[in-house]
Amino acid sequence: MDKIQCIRELTLFENIPSDVLEPLATYFIPKRYERGERLWREGAEANTFMFLVEGRVKVVKCRNDGGETILGVFGEDEAVGYLAVYRQIPYPASAFALEDTVSLEIHRSHFFGTIRRHEELMEALLQNMMQRNQELVRRLHELSVANAEQRLAMLFMKFSESIGKRVRMENGEMGVHIDLPLSRADIADLINVRVETAIRFMSRWNKEGPVRTDSRGFTVVNYPDLEEIAMSMG
Repeated sequence: MDKIQCIRELTLFENIPSDVLEPLATYFIPKRYERGERLWREGAEANTFMFLVEGRVKVVKCRNDGGETILGVFGEDEAVGYLAVYRQIPYPASAFALEDTVSLEIHRSHFFGTIRRHEELMEALLQNMMQRNQELVRRLHELSVANAEQRLAMLFMKFSESIGKRVRMENGEMGVHIDLPLSRADIADLINVRVETAIRFMSRWNKEGPVRTDSRGFTVVNYPDLEEIAMSMG
């Protein structure tokens, strides 16, 4: 697959014709990161937009006790660290590859310089970005009105969609496996609850569904149940 086609696989650029995208595509650089490799360090200068093509990345904040708090996990077709790049501020957290990862990267000066010179490209990107922003606003609203269990359901729905892999379970039915060894403390950080709350929810889910914990991560055994929890009012 050539570079332009690879870029058009990304949601942000998918509706832009190849000839319109070509001036920008020239500046994209593919990069590979090995599992465990650091993509950037907290406090480093943020000057490059990064779009994930393969693999998974975690963004973490180091604590005073030497541990780390996971702020987010990102997978294929997601941009990582873009707010710091856009605002021209140092990265507020560090990022590491959870597995072998491939990204497409472009320096902010090339990105903005090119779209300023090509009006058609700017219009197409603005339209796509507005659509993505509307989706982000909708999700933020959902999170603001959600209770803790709803947020947990939304978290696993996101993981299922972005990094999950369909698997056949022991009962013969299909599930979604999330190969992500998160601790209960990690889950608590991601949905902003106490660890005891995360333990209670995950223990109940492990017995009743919709998500089971295993040695390699989690398996979503009943996605409709996740949706029902996420949309519940109680």
